[in-house]
Amino acid sequence: MMMHFHRRLPSAIVLIVLVASIITTHVMSEGPSRYLPSRTKGSNSILLPKGALSEIRSVIESSSTAQSQPSSILSSSSSSIISSSTPLRGGATQTSAPTTSSSVPKPIRVAFQGEAGAYSEKSLRELLGPNVIAVPRPNFESCYRAVASKECDYALMPIENSLGGSIHENYDLMLRYDLTIVAEHDFRVRHCLLTKPGMDVTKIKYAISHSQALSQCDNYLRARGITPLATYDTAGSAKMISSALKGDAFGREMPEGCTPDNTAAIASDLAGLTFGLECKQEGIEDDDSNFTRFLLLGRKGVAQHLNKKTPCKTSLVFTLPNSAGALYKSLACFSLRDIDMSKIESRPMSAALLNYLRFKNAVTYSKQATSSQKYGKDLPRFRYLFYLDILSSELDEGVQNALHHLREQSDYCRVLGSYPAKSRLVGPVAEAGEALNV
Repeated sequence: MMMHFHRRLPSAIVLIVLVASIITTHVMSEGPSRYLPSRTKGSNSILLPKGALSEIRSVIESSSTAQSQPSSILSSSSSSIISSSTPLRGGATQTSAPTTSSSVPKPIRVAFQGEAGAYSEKSLRELLGPNVIAVPRPNFESCYRAVASKECDYALMPIENSLGGSIHENYDLMLRYDLTIVAEHDFRVRHCLLTKPGMDVTKIKYAISHSQALSQCDNYLRARGITPLATYDTAGSAKMISSALKGDAFGREMPEGCTPDNTAAIASDLAGLTFGLECKQEGIEDDDSNFTRFLLLGRKGVAQHLNKKTPCKTSLVFTLPNSAGALYKSLACFSLRDIDMSKIESRPMSAALLNYLRFKNAVTYSKQATSSQKYGKDLPRFRYLFYLDILSSELDEGVQNALHHLREQSDYCRVLGSYPAKSRLVGPVAEAGEALNV
């Protein structure tokens, strides 16, 4: 008897759900105020819609003929409840939106300077994974514009090289655009000798690449009697040879005397894969300590996602008055608070920023009836910006006090970003990268 009761229990539950669904549907279509419990004395009855009574009666009769098959009632009835739409007042219907078991992760679009297969592209794939969308741009400023206009999410920009020094154009562009550093990556540059498939290396007469790459492979080329010829880009040189093999117009951009039969390109192995060239030798650079530091720039910072256990850096830029001990006093803001510094560099400021400071200086001192002005009547022709990297987050109390102290001495100070050190990722870029590379 008890087992017979348990067999009927699922059917009873489904029957209750169906009756409740029918009542709700009719009440919503005709107005719920008509079917509130009666307030008549001695009566606790509820008025049901007329159409609902007939539907309930038919459901009960059908369930009594199929009590031996409760699973079929459950599957058919529940599917009808889920698929049906709920009538609303005025004849409209409300249908629940379909749900998906898994969501597709949003792709990350990252701008870089150069052709596809450039060292910048290889660097961003090392940092963010192979599934990001790399967007090539012809020059550095177009990368900044792509992020500022929300065409891309981030831009990966080279900032300094261990052999060639700082890339000053990107320092100037960081001041011009309101972007923030969210990560850094030290990329090991390994130059490759790329040729058409099956070519004999003894027939190579010319090597084409960017002038800096050619200079970094000078000893290798001299030892083999290969003449270096400079072009606009490393990966672009590989593209020239590939285009010449296909008979495309871009192949005619190769320097005079160069053909795919006597010319090799010096570029990354990724450029060889991109343009279908064969890598004859990897690591042909003269110095194996060739590293380029890249900065990942975005529209929003990640300082709030850093914690005490995450090694981090803060990059800032500031100007100082031309007075004795000014630099010493500015660095004391950090050293007196035991804040470690990893880099300091000075650079002449851009004309735009210099004009801004001239304007600010004129407005400030035109209101003061004094002959002793901080910079005299005019700012000097040459003013210098100081770029500083410290090994702490800008949100640390000591760093905030140091920055407050520095701003008292400087007429321009800007934090370029607080970010995790040594190719670590935090915040939205880390979450998006993990979702793409799962």
